[in-house]
Amino acid sequence: MQDLIIEKPYRFVRPARNSLVLWMTCTFNLFHHWLRKVEGVYEFEVRNSQKLKDSIAAGHGIVVSGNHCRNADPLAVGEVAKAANCYMYSMASWHLFNQGRFMAWALKNLGAFSINREGLDRTALDYAINVLVQAKRPLVIFPEGSVSRSNDYLHPFLDGTGFIARTAARRRRKTDPHSKVVIHPVIFRYHFIGDFQACTEHTLGLLEKHLKTTTDPDLPLLDRIRHVSAGLLGERESVYLGQVQNGSYYDRIEHLAEHILEIQEIKWKGAVQSGPWIPRVKALRPLIVPDLANGLLDEQESNIRRQDLFDLNFVQQLSYYPPDYLSPSDGRLTRERILEMLERLEEDLTDQVTMPRRFKLILDILDPIEVPAEKGPRGGVTDPLMEQVRSRMLASLSEHALESEPFVP
Repeated sequence: MQDLIIEKPYRFVRPARNSLVLWMTCTFNLFHHWLRKVEGVYEFEVRNSQKLKDSIAAGHGIVVSGNHCRNADPLAVGEVAKAANCYMYSMASWHLFNQGRFMAWALKNLGAFSINREGLDRTALDYAINVLVQAKRPLVIFPEGSVSRSNDYLHPFLDGTGFIARTAARRRRKTDPHSKVVIHPVIFRYHFIGDFQACTEHTLGLLEKHLKTTTDPDLPLLDRIRHVSAGLLGERESVYLGQVQNGSYYDRIEHLAEHILEIQEIKWKGAVQSGPWIPRVKALRPLIVPDLANGLLDEQESNIRRQDLFDLNFVQQLSYYPPDYLSPSDGRLTRERILEMLERLEEDLTDQVTMPRRFKLILDILDPIEVPAEKGPRGGVTDPLMEQVRSRMLASLSEHALESEPFVP
């Protein structure tokens, strides 16, 4: 499992103001090499770029709000910038700025600024709000807050996007009553264009080798996937629950995740919480991380907290297996869903994906949604603004899924 904890004090990282690197990256498509080599994205298509151009021409403060299904998304949004003939700012988790000097340099020069996800980062929030108030560039935010790994699924949105957009709208309104802040939902839809059988056999072979088992090659593909996924889940159940559990696959996932969350929530909050897993994980991390990151703990306590974070990261991984993703209610199973399942299993086991995948990415810019200048609801009530954004994105994702080739057993 990848370690996303940087054990040193947080420092806000500003984006570079110089546009030379951005110009070179977009003009010569320098980011395409990384997307091909690391993420298997070979083709691109941007739809409805005029909608974003119109908002830029109108002088609006613009939030570009995308579904975050793959690690490729933050760089792939460069295709939107090219199509709309603009540069963008984006929020990036601070740990990404600590993955080496080149990564830190590249992020800054491509317009990213840091946000500390382990607590309330007022500096990053103020910077994001000012980007929208000044309206010099659109601001890219992925409201799910983490990579979902599922192109047809949206995790619950975190609160930050609505707060940033509404605050900026109020500040702009005070200066000019006719000025606006808008949110442009942007759909990232990856369509598989490679050798499907080669990809499935590659990853199934790796997983079966790990489990020291071999399934009948004539067994239906979905049955082979169910076999290896159940075997990998059983290994984790043995660690956390003492033995392999009975029941359906997704019921077992829910039981395991809730078991781990209950232990952590009682330990750090004194009571078991409710709701989706990712917000609950993110609510626990600020209680665990700061003292660890600031070096205030002895080695024994540091190791205990690292294990707690490891367990919470595992819960987050479990949340990336949406119930019935391989048996959709409409009966239309796409090849992408099968490949996503295998990618998740391989990455959870090895921290990398070696599948020889090839994708075409369609980026669809939806109509702008005007942000009201009023404060959003409090007390855990869903923001109707972000619910509207989410609803439009889900509807568009469903339409784009119809363009994918269905899986034929």
